[in-house]
Amino acid sequence: MNITLDNQTFPVRASMRAWREFEDATGHKVSKLDSDDVTRMPELLYYFVREGCKKQGMTFEMSCDDFLGLITVADLPDIMEVIGESMNAGGEKKTKATETTSHLNGTK
Repeated sequence: MNITLDNQTFPVRASMRAWREFEDATGHKVSKLDSDDVTRMPELLYYFVREGCKKQGMTFEMSCDDFLGLITVADLPDIMEVIGESMNAGGEKKTKATETTSHLNGTK
């Protein structure tokens, strides 16, 4: 998934590392954010973009402040949509619990 801000396209990946880094940096829990947190959502996106770049082997050295400077109020609906889709279980890949018939000792 990607997002374009100020004519620059960035990969987005919602990983647990990005969540933790956001929470450590801001003191805000991701699980407590909602669409009313219009200043926190772009900041959360920053951490998702950092993770997206890392996953793709891209260098991303922009500070959070500089990243926020790319965002206009008109970008907020797209940001909310991208964050929602990236956090959706179907956004990146689905992991299904599978039933196993093998035991730890290798017997069935």
